[in-house]
Amino acid sequence: MRRCWATRENLSLVSIARRARKVRAQMSVTATPSTVPSEVRHTRTPGRADPSRPTTPIRMLFFVREAFPTFRVDVDILFGNELLGRGHQTDFVMQGARESEPAGPRSCRGRTVWVGRTDRRGSLLGRLRRHCLDFAHDLRCLRLVRPDRYQAVQVRDKFLVAIIALVVARRRGLKFFYWLSFPAPESQLLRAREGIARYPRLTMLRALCSRWLLYTWILPRSDHVFVQSERMKTHVAARGIRPDKMTVVPMGIDRSEINVFPLSGKAENVASAVTLGYLGTLNAQRRIGVLVEMLSVLRRRGLCVRLLLVGDADDSRDRLYLERRAAELGVAEQLTITGFVPRAKALALISTVDIAFSPFYPTPVLEMCSPTKLVEYLALGIPVVANDQPEQRLILKQCRAGVCVPWGARHFARAAEWLVRRPPLERQAMGARGARWVLEHRTYGRIADELEAKYLRLLHQP
Repeated sequence: MRRCWATRENLSLVSIARRARKVRAQMSVTATPSTVPSEVRHTRTPGRADPSRPTTPIRMLFFVREAFPTFRVDVDILFGNELLGRGHQTDFVMQGARESEPAGPRSCRGRTVWVGRTDRRGSLLGRLRRHCLDFAHDLRCLRLVRPDRYQAVQVRDKFLVAIIALVVARRRGLKFFYWLSFPAPESQLLRAREGIARYPRLTMLRALCSRWLLYTWILPRSDHVFVQSERMKTHVAARGIRPDKMTVVPMGIDRSEINVFPLSGKAENVASAVTLGYLGTLNAQRRIGVLVEMLSVLRRRGLCVRLLLVGDADDSRDRLYLERRAAELGVAEQLTITGFVPRAKALALISTVDIAFSPFYPTPVLEMCSPTKLVEYLALGIPVVANDQPEQRLILKQCRAGVCVPWGARHFARAAEWLVRRPPLERQAMGARGARWVLEHRTYGRIADELEAKYLRLLHQP
């Protein structure tokens, strides 16, 4: 999951909290179950088995690249909450997020997590040792792969252990699934070629080896492959993997997180300050400077707008660049940049904005992603401006809750100005359409229904 997000004092948390209360007082539409049309309500309680579902449980050992504890909602909520609530067992093999994390089996919400040791030093030696510790832990956990314990082994975004796990699963009569959540080899190649990788030559070598293993050995021999978007499925199919061997599992939202917030929107006139918002990483690879430049364009056009960036960068230099850029353009007073905060506070902050932005810099790698932030904005009832990324374009076309434009500050500014000049009630109606679409299509309860059915079919195939 994306990391959680926290704030700087250009726009204080106190003022944001006051605006949030004002928004709530003026709202006529809320995201409570009573306002959701009955045909799109999803009333099953996460964590509680549904007696109408199949009684045969899914038993799977899942090797995950993310560290424990994880904040990736598609791991934690989809597998650890939704599928668990249906009576299925998914045990995890993960590396600890901190050196102080105790190694060994851990009980977590009714499942077992096998946690391995780590090394969090940022040096090259520390990184190499961390990878070695992770690989050794995965190898030790392969002894758990037995037919009396599990029906399947699944590996997510790992390569070396995937080859060995595939062989072990075959010999012991278990299914082997691969979960490709991100095109890591392509991303590493891009970072190495652009010179933004910390160790470019090592990153290049790692990327080439990973790509060869993934497309030559792992995916062709997997019983099934799960990908995150239709564009990723097309990309993998072009590498020789049959389309009918792949299932798209997009990113979604945990409905229980969103229902605590009212749908966004304000009954104010155009002259009042409008807050534009972004939730996510500020790493240089994301090119978030485009939003600062957009803010400058809007201010020059006389619009009273502010920009709230709920997030931070892994490298402090990336955040400093945004601050310097804002100062150069004369919009530093209208910009609030945040650091890391708990996810609940991040959602509370972004729920106060009038218009949210989902910029995906157009690269072959990011075109394959399933955008989490776009779905979160829509679930909160916020009108969205997004650039023309395949899944973003498809979602906004279906829900009619925002504007899709080409990449660029002037394009974002034109879309933002159009939305700012819309009547407030029209923006509220757009936001409500987005929230309804998410409830119909992108809650993890809905996604889990389809994923559960797919697993059951795969496990009962000869």
